[in-house]
Amino acid sequence: MKLYKRTLIITGMLLVVLYGCKPEIHEPLSGEGDGSTPDPLKSVSITNLPGAAQLTYTLPASPGLLYVKAVYENKPGEKREVRASYYNNSLVVDGFADTLLHQVELYVVTRDEKQSAPVTITVSPHTPPYLDVYRSLQVRADFGGVNVSFKNKSSADVSIVGLTTDSTGVFDQTDAHYTNADSGVYSLRGYKAEKRKFGFFVKDRWGNISDTLTGEYTPLYEELLDKTKFKEVDLPTDIGYGWGLSMTDLWDGIFTGYNMWHSADKLDGMPMWITFDMGTLAQLSRVGLWQRNQDGGWIYAQNNLREFEVYGADNPNPNGAWDNSWTLLAHHTVIKPSGLPVGTTNAADLAAAETGELMDIPLTAPKVRYIRLKILRTWTDGGYAANVAEMSFWGDSR
Repeated sequence: MKLYKRTLIITGMLLVVLYGCKPEIHEPLSGEGDGSTPDPLKSVSITNLPGAAQLTYTLPASPGLLYVKAVYENKPGEKREVRASYYNNSLVVDGFADTLLHQVELYVVTRDEKQSAPVTITVSPHTPPYLDVYRSLQVRADFGGVNVSFKNKSSADVSIVGLTTDSTGVFDQTDAHYTNADSGVYSLRGYKAEKRKFGFFVKDRWGNISDTLTGEYTPLYEELLDKTKFKEVDLPTDIGYGWGLSMTDLWDGIFTGYNMWHSADKLDGMPMWITFDMGTLAQLSRVGLWQRNQDGGWIYAQNNLREFEVYGADNPNPNGAWDNSWTLLAHHTVIKPSGLPVGTTNAADLAAAETGELMDIPLTAPKVRYIRLKILRTWTDGGYAANVAEMSFWGDSR
C-alpha cells in the first residue's frame, strides 16, 4: 500500500515537471498587429526650426501601431534616427549642422516590428543655434586674459571652446564654457599682460562645430591687492563687531578656523553692512569671499553669508548714507553645490567652500578705494548676525 502511494506521488511530481517544462511560446501582446504591413503616414506638415524641424502627421488606421520613426542625415555621412510614440502626432528631427535641404524618411512601425513603406519629405532648417552663438561672439582684453560675451536666443545647450598658445607655442584648447543661457559674459584669466593669440569656436551636443574666431589680445595687468594696506572704516550706520572678532580678520590671510570677522547682533535683522579702506585706488577685476570653515564645520550654515552685495567708492559720504558716492560692483547669491538641507554637507560643498565665492567685476566699473559689504541674507533665515572668514581683491592699483 505504501509503495502504491509513493508511486502515485512520484508520478504526480513528474507530470508537474513535464507540464512546467513545456516550450515557452511568445504570443502577441494584447493590441499587437496581425502581422500585416501598416499603412504609411498621411498629411505630413513641416515647421522648420533653428537646426531642426517639427513634423506633424496623421496616423493610419492600421492595427497595433507602436511608434513613428524618422531616419535622416543631420550632416553628410552621419545617419540619425528619431522615434515618437503612437500616442503623439508629431516629432522633431534635430541636430542639423546647416540650413541646406535634408531628406527625411518617415516609417510607421507596429508592435510586431512591421514597418510601412517610407514617406519621404524635405526639411530646410533655420540657422542652427551653435552658428548663431558663434556669430554673436564678442571678445576683448580683460584683466589677466580676455572677456567673452555671447547671445544664445534659442537657449540651446552649447559649449564655447577657448584656445590659446601654451608655453611651447602650440595653439590648443584651454577652456570650455558650457551654457544654455540666452546670453552671457565670462572671462578667461591667468595670463600675463603680454600679447597672445586667442581663439574660440562653438560646439553643440550633436558634435557640430563652428569655424574658429581668432585674434591677438593683450591681457590687462592684474595683481592681488596688498592686504597690508587695508584698514577699518567706521561710518555711521555701519554694524560693529562682536565676540572680539574684528574687521581686521577679513584680511589676515587665514581662510579657515576661528579667524574671521563676526558682526555685532542687529536685532532688527538684515540688511547690515561694514566699510573698509583698501589703502589704494584700484580698478578692480575680481573679488573673493570665504565663509567660516572650521574643518568643514559651519559651511553653508548659521551666520555665513547667503546673499550679499559689494559696493565701491573713491570718496564716500562720511555720514554713511547710501548715496551716489557708492557704486554696486557685485550682487552675489551663494549656491550650495550639493543642494542638501542646511546642516548637511558633502565633499562637493567642502571643495566649493575652500575655493571661495569668486566674483568678476565689470570692466566698466569705476576705480575705487573704499569697499562696503552689504549683507542681505545669511543661512539662518531671520538671522541677526553674520560672519566672514576672508576677502581678497584683484585688479590694477598702479
